[in-house]
Amino acid sequence: MPSALGNIGRQVRFSFGIALVAGLLLGLPVVWAQYPLQYPAKSEVSKDGAAILIEDYATPPLSSAMMDQPYPPPIDYHGQLGRVVSMRSEPADAPLAATRFFVADMNGNLYILDKATRKFTPYITFAEIFSRYSTDRLTTGVAAIAFDPNYAKNGRFYTVHTEDPTKTGPVQPTNAKMPSLNLDGYTPTPVMKPPLGDVENESVLIEWTDKNIKNSTFEGTAREVLRVGFNSLIHPMGDIVFDPLAKPGSANYGNLYVSTGDGGSGETPSLQTTPQSLNALQGKILRITPDLTLRPKDKLSENGRYRIPSTGPDANPFISVAVAKPEIFAYGFRNPHRLDWDPVTNLLLVNDIGLHSWEEINIVTKGGNYGYSKREGNEVLIVPNGGKTGTQSNPQVPFPETDLLTVEGLDKPVAPLYPVAVYSHAEGDAIGSGFVYRGKLMPQMVGKYIFTDITTGRIFYTDLDEMIASRGVRGKQAPIHEIQVMYKSPYDQSAKAPVKRRMYDIVAETYAHKDGVANPDSPQGVLPGAAAGTGGWRGKTFLPGTIDPYGVAYGGGRSDVRLSLGGDGELYIMSKSDGMIRKMTAVVKPPPASKQSASH
Repeated sequence: MPSALGNIGRQVRFSFGIALVAGLLLGLPVVWAQYPLQYPAKSEVSKDGAAILIEDYATPPLSSAMMDQPYPPPIDYHGQLGRVVSMRSEPADAPLAATRFFVADMNGNLYILDKATRKFTPYITFAEIFSRYSTDRLTTGVAAIAFDPNYAKNGRFYTVHTEDPTKTGPVQPTNAKMPSLNLDGYTPTPVMKPPLGDVENESVLIEWTDKNIKNSTFEGTAREVLRVGFNSLIHPMGDIVFDPLAKPGSANYGNLYVSTGDGGSGETPSLQTTPQSLNALQGKILRITPDLTLRPKDKLSENGRYRIPSTGPDANPFISVAVAKPEIFAYGFRNPHRLDWDPVTNLLLVNDIGLHSWEEINIVTKGGNYGYSKREGNEVLIVPNGGKTGTQSNPQVPFPETDLLTVEGLDKPVAPLYPVAVYSHAEGDAIGSGFVYRGKLMPQMVGKYIFTDITTGRIFYTDLDEMIASRGVRGKQAPIHEIQVMYKSPYDQSAKAPVKRRMYDIVAETYAHKDGVANPDSPQGVLPGAAAGTGGWRGKTFLPGTIDPYGVAYGGGRSDVRLSLGGDGELYIMSKSDGMIRKMTAVVKPPPASKQSASH
């Protein structure tokens, strides 16, 4: 699409030779705009006074990553004290939906959390079933759970977990420590490999059928649906969701949306074409039908375990493209690790973690190309040049006036779709999960999309109407605002009321009180791990805590903060480093009135 940036930025002149080299490098038409968007040198997120009260909700059991140890490993007090990453409710018509959550801890357990007692009961212990189960890195472990729309009657739900193909154990699961799991007929599926490079990590989609969903014990069967291989331990399969509005008999009923990361391929020069390749499942949003009997005329998958929407009014977009994987619904992503389907607007939103520069929120369109690894944020991405964007390169690589990408298998070049909201690494490191708020505790936030930055713990919002208005247009993203956190510390007996705190500091305080150990060589290394946005560790050298946009230093490490949406419509905050779940309970100060209505 033509660039609309005639009045933005400083005019930059480029020689034809530079433009030609850049064009050949990116595979783009060599026609250039004179006014590229600039990568910001400072914060662009506003603080408009909006403030939310946050309260402690539940404390999961302490857990640690296995690394090379047997399960369960001893608690590593130098590391994260729990890796809860997803918390979801059963469909509302399930008998116990109002009384419990299902909580995934990447270190090995799927728990049931009782809302009344706030106690956790192990439901499925993945590390005891799958001998190749992997928790070696930040993105490995059990990552997601989704309930079949007919779960109340059939007891089916789906999970995603990672396995290490280099481990010596059998790929076939065992029920030796869980005899209530019936594995008769369970067979692993062939791994769907990336088109280039080796497979170092596998994500596995499992269908579980619990014969009794009225208790806290799994009693039933498991079936492997899909196994996808990735080039590295980063950016595996992320999230899974069903369309909450699809009713029995409709074209989208029973279709499962699956987000898959690029496995690090997009930032690797020899592999960088994978996210743009229609012959790869990596770097995509997939749509499949796990129930083989639901629409028997639809195309059967290669492994015979699911169908692919291929008939009727809503077939998958690339079903007729010879080179394409028919499962693909949208493509051109780096790490689309979390999905949110807003039932009011019927929109699917995805958070895509960026490389070195931009974090994105996208509205998913069927067949859409979201640009990676040729685009990031509003800019071109130069992977052979260290993953720098066009305006960060020296000399700068200008943006094409006609923005089209050539995709193998498609007859015509494709205009990429741009994020509906975006923030730079002047604000943080990695976008966390987010949801359009539709609950009752915070009526002033209804219609706002609330999300986090994972490492810094900052909590943001943007207006859904403004995101819809900016849909797919370069440089027209909805503005992002920071939410101030109000919190009463359980460790400060003198505190009589909640006070303004950074989520990072709340996590660090709890980490210390739960015996988390800061590195003794530095007074600032207050949280485990390392992140560019907070300072941290590189080898044996401590990098002083990076300051936040308001001039206050962090202390290094990762707060690792994400959100979950309960069946009650309320938002819960999960933090890995201190192993906690908290809840947003009230608006202390509402945001200013939006220019557009958010009521829909």
